[in-house]
Amino acid sequence: MSQQQRRRAVAYYRVSTTRQAQTGSQAEEFGSSIASQQAACHRYASQHELDIIEEYAEPGGTATAIDRRPKFRQLLDRVLHQRDVDVVLVYTRSRAFRNAFEAMVIREEFRKIDVELLSVQEPCENGPEGDLVTLILDGVNEYQSRKLGIDVAFKMAATAARGSTPGRAKLGYRNARTYVDGRSTPTIEIDPDRAPYIGTAFRLFASGQYTLRRLRDELSNAGLRTRPTKSHPAGAPVTITQLTKLLRDRTYLGLVQWCGEEYPGNHPALIDQDLFDRVQRVLNDRCRRTRDRKWDHHLKGLLQCARCGDRLHLEVTRNRHGWRYCYFVCAGRQPRTCDLPRLPLPAVEAAVEAHWATVTFSRDEKTAIGQDLHRAAQSQRAATEALRRRLRSERTRLNRLEDQCLEVLGQPDWPTAKLTARLEQVRQQRLDIKRRLDELKQRTGDGQAVIDIAGATIATLDNPRDLFRRLPPKLRKTLGRLCFDHISLDVHNPCKEFLGPAQPGNRGGIPATRINAGDLVVTGERRVELNVCAIADLIIAATRVNPEAPKREHGRDVTVWEIPSYA
Repeated sequence: MSQQQRRRAVAYYRVSTTRQAQTGSQAEEFGSSIASQQAACHRYASQHELDIIEEYAEPGGTATAIDRRPKFRQLLDRVLHQRDVDVVLVYTRSRAFRNAFEAMVIREEFRKIDVELLSVQEPCENGPEGDLVTLILDGVNEYQSRKLGIDVAFKMAATAARGSTPGRAKLGYRNARTYVDGRSTPTIEIDPDRAPYIGTAFRLFASGQYTLRRLRDELSNAGLRTRPTKSHPAGAPVTITQLTKLLRDRTYLGLVQWCGEEYPGNHPALIDQDLFDRVQRVLNDRCRRTRDRKWDHHLKGLLQCARCGDRLHLEVTRNRHGWRYCYFVCAGRQPRTCDLPRLPLPAVEAAVEAHWATVTFSRDEKTAIGQDLHRAAQSQRAATEALRRRLRSERTRLNRLEDQCLEVLGQPDWPTAKLTARLEQVRQQRLDIKRRLDELKQRTGDGQAVIDIAGATIATLDNPRDLFRRLPPKLRKTLGRLCFDHISLDVHNPCKEFLGPAQPGNRGGIPATRINAGDLVVTGERRVELNVCAIADLIIAATRVNPEAPKREHGRDVTVWEIPSYA
């Protein structure tokens, strides 16, 4: 057959998992399995006088759905639209299809444009007999795929029920095998290089003083890296998404999770339930945000209307001079189902603060808060000390790395420019570690002072109104959510001149500018079950708050987290 008569072909190779794509030697880009498929397809093309003009390798993709295989979609787009291909070559049909319906549809599309799908291991003739054989083969492939999936899911669920961990171990653990009754069982064990960082991460975040980004930076500076992979032989810093999942993961409590079920695991726990709960409270409190964040206030989301039961939202208006006026407005005013007037923000703040005088804490609750406060403070000091040790260890590693770079710097066979850039990077990292160590030294030094201040704050539990007044607005919001499900507000004014019918622009009948704290009726019962651990965490956080400098607006000081009410 002449060169002009040789048919043009594209080859498609696939493995099911990325782990298969990482086997083989360095010369085999996509692993030994794809390399074997490639060699077989090239032999077949040579024997049948096919010119392979392009190859598509799918290093880790399922064959049960085409939309989850980008390389196969590129192949289809070329075959169906460019029309420059005569043959699609695969090692076996199961490499291209594990769904009989998709295989039938694509076979018909290929037949319309005279494109042939050939399999190295499953040669089929054209005609009705060949169509029947390919239909049977595609059906068998789909059956095997679904049957294997069910069998694997059943066995992995049974493995989880026995306390073993199916799949890859989470960060802080490593996969291992143990022998039970003479049989080898997969399990996980503590990773000595990464496990200490897990407890430190939980303890630091439980303090409420670390954002996810700042915690990620602290752990990265201290030396935390993911497990080595082919693309990252030295590991990579954890991302914020990975850190969020880590802080939510119950695997570190010694549990095994599988398909929505939890089982007691055979692996040791890295944290206790109390620490895990404190971290979840911090995460949940930060995720609980109102939709409109332009104007934030510590009472947003806590107030409701005593007349209709709807929520009160914050409304900010401006007069012609540009001054802002803030009100709490019932959501029922918009559909005209409630006649509660707009409530000026200063009157609401004063009324709610006065309502805190009715809140009491029992002796047992105060004792429990004090005990938990001491435990939380000690735990945070231990986390700070652990982080400082990790930073010192990372500094030592950087010093050794610098010495190694200096030894080879200047030799003719080594890239001087890269070594110089690496040295500069090491020095910058070392400066960052020094800065963090100085900060942690100061924090560790005033640890006892923090406990003393927190102990003095506990004394204010006898007067919750004083405690509420001392807290910054960000922590007032947390305290309010811990003590109340909601607080109801209503207007009570005996002056008949203000109780007339609603007028346009004032559907409540009472001018908002004439309402003061004494006109408001505040109701709200304290929760029966109080989360004393969360109260202790809040008091610890209050001792570490550094108020920012106030800003000036319309001639008055306004703290950065407050909304100005009246100018």
